[in-house]
Amino acid sequence: MCTSATHGASEERELLPTNVSPIHYALLLAPDLESLTYTGEVSIKVRINEATSDIVLHSNELDIKSASVVSTAFQSQEPVAASSITLKKEEETVNLAFAQALPKGDEATLNIKFSGVLNDLMVGFYRSKYTDAEGNSKSMATTQFEPTDARRAFPCWDEPMQKATFDVTLRVKESLTALSNMDVARTTSSGDGLKDVVFNTTPIMSTYLLAFIVGELDYIEGTTSGKHNGRPITCRVYTAPGNSEKGRFALNVAVQVLEYFADVFGIAYPLPKLDQIAINDFESGAMENWGLITYREVALLVDEANSSSRSKQYVAEVVSHELAHQWFGNLVTMEWWSELWLNEGFATWVGTLAVDHLFPEYHIWTQFLVDDLQRALSLDALRSSHPIQVPVRRSADISQIFDAISYSKGASAIRMLSSYIGLDNFFKGIRAYLQKHKYANASTNDLWNALSEASGVNVTQFMALWTRKIGYPIITVSELEGGSQIKVHQGRYLSSGNVTDAEDQTEWWVPLGIDTAESNGQRPIDVLTTREAVFDVPVSNSKWYKLNRGTVGIYRVKYPASAVAKLAQGIADGELSINDRIGVITDAASLATSGHSNTSDYLTLLRAYGNETEFVVWQDIALRIDALKAVWANETDEIKSKIHALSRSLFSPLVQRLGWEASADGSEDSLTSRLRALAIRAAGFDGDAEVIAEARHRFAEFFNGNKDVFNTDTLRAAFGVTIYNGGRAEFDKVKSYFLDQANPVDQRLAALTSLGFATDPELIRELLEFAMSEHVRNQDVHQAISAIPTTGPGRDILWEWYQNNYSLLVGRYRASMSYMGALVRISTGGFIGYDKADEVEKFLAARDTAKFQRVVDQSLEKIRSNTAWFNKDRED
Repeated sequence: MCTSATHGASEERELLPTNVSPIHYALLLAPDLESLTYTGEVSIKVRINEATSDIVLHSNELDIKSASVVSTAFQSQEPVAASSITLKKEEETVNLAFAQALPKGDEATLNIKFSGVLNDLMVGFYRSKYTDAEGNSKSMATTQFEPTDARRAFPCWDEPMQKATFDVTLRVKESLTALSNMDVARTTSSGDGLKDVVFNTTPIMSTYLLAFIVGELDYIEGTTSGKHNGRPITCRVYTAPGNSEKGRFALNVAVQVLEYFADVFGIAYPLPKLDQIAINDFESGAMENWGLITYREVALLVDEANSSSRSKQYVAEVVSHELAHQWFGNLVTMEWWSELWLNEGFATWVGTLAVDHLFPEYHIWTQFLVDDLQRALSLDALRSSHPIQVPVRRSADISQIFDAISYSKGASAIRMLSSYIGLDNFFKGIRAYLQKHKYANASTNDLWNALSEASGVNVTQFMALWTRKIGYPIITVSELEGGSQIKVHQGRYLSSGNVTDAEDQTEWWVPLGIDTAESNGQRPIDVLTTREAVFDVPVSNSKWYKLNRGTVGIYRVKYPASAVAKLAQGIADGELSINDRIGVITDAASLATSGHSNTSDYLTLLRAYGNETEFVVWQDIALRIDALKAVWANETDEIKSKIHALSRSLFSPLVQRLGWEASADGSEDSLTSRLRALAIRAAGFDGDAEVIAEARHRFAEFFNGNKDVFNTDTLRAAFGVTIYNGGRAEFDKVKSYFLDQANPVDQRLAALTSLGFATDPELIRELLEFAMSEHVRNQDVHQAISAIPTTGPGRDILWEWYQNNYSLLVGRYRASMSYMGALVRISTGGFIGYDKADEVEKFLAARDTAKFQRVVDQSLEKIRSNTAWFNKDRED
C-alpha cells in the first residue's frame, strides 16, 4: 500500500501503488451451488506507469493458484510466471513479484487463476438461501461489492478511481440463469451439463459496481417508451421462483423513472438493459450495480393486496434512488470515498424528486422533512457527528460514513441549495457536470463549479461551509425596539446544549427565508453570512413572522416567547403551511432537549396542533412523545402516567375521528390510512382502554380467519398494541404469522418487530434466542430487537444479551461490522443515566470497535445528552 496526499486537501489515503493501472478485465467464474465454492480466471490488461518488477493489487480471502504476465517488452511472448505470490491479510492485497521488470509505457496482460468460497457474510461473491415451491432450501450466488469487496470475488484494483472495462463469463449449470451488468453476447456449451454465459463488454467503470448472479430465477419484463432515452430499454425484475409478479410495482416505477432521469439529466441511460433482482439475504437496502441492481426483498417486492402503503412507497423511493445512481455514481463516480455524499446525498434528493413526479399524492417532500431532514439534524447535533465530506484514510473506515449525514444531510444541503438558485439553474449545472465527467471521476468542487457557472452564483464560496464543517447553527432571534426589525445571531447547535467556544467557530451561510402572515411567501430570501445581523421585519404590524420558510434550511430557530405565542395562534388558525408547521414543532422539541427552552414550553405549543389533520405532523409529534417517554422511563409511575395521559389526549381523539375502517367510497389516501395506524398505536400503547379492547377483539377475529378486520396499515399497529398489552398467547400468534412465508415480507418483518413490544421478561429472552436462530436471517436481527428498548424490563435484558453474544455477533458480522454498530445503537438506545453510559463505555473499550467506533461514540453521547435533558427538566 502507499500513502497518498490528495488534491491539496489535508487528507491522506492508503491506496495501491500507482506504478500499474488496469485497462480491461476478462473474468471467468465457475460457481458450484452445491459445494458453495467457485473457481476463477482473470486476464487483466494493464498499463505500466513506472518500470517495476512487482504488481500489487487487492485480494481478500482468495486462494491464488497461479499468476503470470505477458508483455511485448519480453523477448519471449510466452507467459512469465510470478517468482513469488505474497498475500497480506491486513492490507487485503497480493504482491506478485516477477524476475524481469516491466518497462514504463508498456501494456501487459496479467493472468491469475484463483478459487474462493461462496460465503455467508453477505459481501463479495456469496450465497443466499431461498425456499422453492416444493419447500426445499436452495442457494443462489450473488454479489455485494460496495465499498471494498470486489477483492473478495477476484483479484483487482478495488478503488473508485481505478476504472476499467469488463468482459464477464459465468460457467454455470445448463438449468440456471446467469446475470451480470451487461446483456448476454452468447451462450455456449462447455460440457458436463455446463454452459458459458458470455456478456458484452461493460463501459469503463469502477470495480464496486460490477455484479454477477447465478440461480433459479423467474422474471417479468417491461420496456421504456424511449422518448428521452432515444430507444426503448428492456427492464426486468428477477426473483426466486414464484415471486416475480410481486415485482410488478417496482418494474412500473423503473420503466417511468428511467425515462424521467434521462430527461432531467440530459443524457440517455447508456446500457442496453436494466435488471433488478430481489435477494433474500442482503445486508443493505439495495445496491446500484450498473445495469443489475440488487435489493432486499422488502425493498423491491410488493403484494398489492396485502403490503402496507408505507412499504409500497418505500419500494418507489428505493427504486428511484438506485436508478439515480445509474448516472450519479455509475456514469460519474466520486474520486474517493470521502466524496460518498456525492453519490448518496444526490441520489436521495433526486430520488425523492422522481417519487414526487410519479406519485404526487405521497406528498413526499413533506415526508422528507421528518424522514431525512430531522434525521440528519438529530445525528448532526452530536459532537461525534462528522462533516458531509469526511476524510477517509483507509478502507476499514468507509462503512462508518454510510449514515444519515452522507445520505440525509447531503440531500438536505442539495435541497437548500436548489431552492436558493432555482431548479432550472440547478439542473442546468447538473447536466453540465454529468456531461463533462461522464465515464470518469469527479469531486465535490467539480459539482460546485458546474453549479456556479450555471447559476451565476459563487456556490463554492458558501456550500463548502456546509459540506466541510461539522454541525449546523441555531438562529436566535431578538426583536428590536420600534417593532420593525429583528436581530438574528448564529451559533453552533448541540443537543447537549454545552457548546464550547472552540466548537463554535463556523459562520455559516444561512438562507433565512423570513416570512410573515401578510407576505404570502413573496419576500426575497435574506441571507445571514456573519455571526449576527439586523433585518427589517414588521414585527408590530404582522400577525406573526417566521424564519426558514418551507423548512428548507439546515438550522434551528429560537424565537422570543411573544413570537412563539403568535406562531401558535397562526397554527391554530390554520394559517401556516404544513412544512412550516413541522418546522415550528420540530425546532421547539429540539430546543427543549438542548436546554434552550423548557420541555413544558414544547408541550404547551402542542395545544396549537389540536385541529391538525396531516399525517407527517402527527408522525413527528409521535416521535417526540416517544422520546419523552423513553427519557422519563425511570420516573415514578405517577409521573409516567401523566405523560401517557398527555399522549392519549392527543391521539385518542384521532382514533375516534378516523375509526378503524377506511372510507367506504375508496377515496382515502395512503397518508390518512397511515395516520389512523399511527393514532391506534399511540393511543393503545398509552393505555386507551377502548383502543386496546378493539385491538384485542380484531386480533382474535384475524387469527380466526377474518382477515378483513385490519387493513394493510392497521395490522402492524394492532400487532404491537396487542402484544404490549398481552402475554404468551398473543406473542405466539404473531410469531406464527412471521414464520408463515406465505405472508407478505414487509408484514412479516413488522410482525417480527412487534414481538419486541412484549413486557414479560421470559418472552423477551425467548425473542432474543429466536433472533439468533435459523428462522431469522442475519440481515433481520435488528428488526427482531429494535422494539425491545421501548419496554421497561427489556432494556437491561437486551444489553445483557448483547454483551453475552458479542463474540458470536462479531463472528457473524465480521465482514460487515457496520451492522455491529446498528446493534450497539439499538442495545443501548433506551438507557438513561451517566452510570449506564460509563458501563457501556467500559465494556466496549475493552474490545476492538475500530470499524464501528463512530456509532459507539454517538451512542454514548446520546445516553449522556438524554440524561442531561432529564436532569434539567425533571422538575419542570
